[in-house]
Amino acid sequence: MKCTNHPRVEETARCAECGKPYCSACTVELDHRPWCRDCLSRIVAARGTGSRVHPGWRKLAAGLLSIVPGAGHMFLGLIGKGFMLMGLLVVTVFFILLYSDATGMYWMTAYLIPTISVLFLSYAVFDSMAIADAQRSGREPHGTDDDAMKTIWERVLLNRSTLGWVILLAGVVGILRLFADPFSRWTMALFAVSFPLAALVIPVVLLIIGILLLKRSRQEK
Repeated sequence: MKCTNHPRVEETARCAECGKPYCSACTVELDHRPWCRDCLSRIVAARGTGSRVHPGWRKLAAGLLSIVPGAGHMFLGLIGKGFMLMGLLVVTVFFILLYSDATGMYWMTAYLIPTISVLFLSYAVFDSMAIADAQRSGREPHGTDDDAMKTIWERVLLNRSTLGWVILLAGVVGILRLFADPFSRWTMALFAVSFPLAALVIPVVLLIIGILLLKRSRQEK
């Protein structure tokens, strides 16, 4: 194939950014990759003379580190987003364990935690590799500031009210476990039915929260 700028000259390489064919006079070798002068000029104009094209191994490293969701993003310099992924995964797993332990529905731990872990892992790996690929070519990575994750991080993980409720709920479940057996024997003696005291707490709390959310959504309409 002929050079894009010189129709009579055979191509020697294709630009790593635009993919067009160019001859040796029209390309610049950088980080072991060929770049056309137009693309390099556009990168420098967009990111400044201090910008650099990251080596390709960073993409693989980010993907491998993302086996621990968030670690790959931290490696790429996105510390905040990395902590978002890690924090959200830890909080989600904590709630599942708390709920399954309190209600005795341990199948939730067996099924939900692996499923959620795979979802977090897939997002972390592919998102970090996409960002690394954008950094490698000198382009500004898209999706660095994920609005949905930012909202979850600010309103849930870093929210004092949410943290307070989580700690309060965990404390209540722990205290009720002390009275669970006597309460079950008492209900069995009176009603011939055994009520698991600790198992009732979290479902009732979730029911109340759901009712409040539905009520609030109707008011907003």
